[in-house]
Amino acid sequence: MKSYVKALVFAVLFLFILGFVYPTVTSLITEHTLPFQSEGQPVKIDGHIYGSYLLAEAFNSSFFFQPRPSAIDYNLSESGAYDYSLGNPQMLNLTEKYLHQFMKENPGVNISEIPYAMISYSGSGLDPDIPLQGAIIQIPRISIALHNITNLSVKYLYSYLHSMVNRSKVQNFPFFGSYYVNVVRLNVNIIEFLLHDGYIKQSQI
Repeated sequence: MKSYVKALVFAVLFLFILGFVYPTVTSLITEHTLPFQSEGQPVKIDGHIYGSYLLAEAFNSSFFFQPRPSAIDYNLSESGAYDYSLGNPQMLNLTEKYLHQFMKENPGVNISEIPYAMISYSGSGLDPDIPLQGAIIQIPRISIALHNITNLSVKYLYSYLHSMVNRSKVQNFPFFGSYYVNVVRLNVNIIEFLLHDGYIKQSQI
């Protein structure tokens, strides 16, 4: 009988320590040492929260960088992808559809310049990261679209966007890894640029 009581006491004790004390302590530590990350990396513009840098969204305006295709239409309440194999004809049809869509939105882009990631859906449907090359080839379209809003020269806007993209690039593995950029962060930079110079208002975001 004593052994059962002892086992029960230990079970309750470890349940309390591992199920309450440990998570509470680690949460408090991360909240104070890494507040931005522990809150889910929220997108804040003038004190308002509009989303998260960890989740891609649909950016419908032509002056935004576009994320990878999404099988769930960027529905933030779920995540997922199609279960087609690479040899499935439907997979080929989807890839062709995404390719034609990308080339239509970015006229003048050579098909050989388009990274495969830009015409294939991500596993979660909410991946905010795109290859560096996938962002660079969108700059001409965005430069023209921003010119129509700001009347700033296309040449200046192209240079501005190119510098912004290069400042934002991250290498996924030291020395040998490829570079990528967070499309949400790039688009927030564009919004802040337009807000700062009065080209759009807070209510238009």
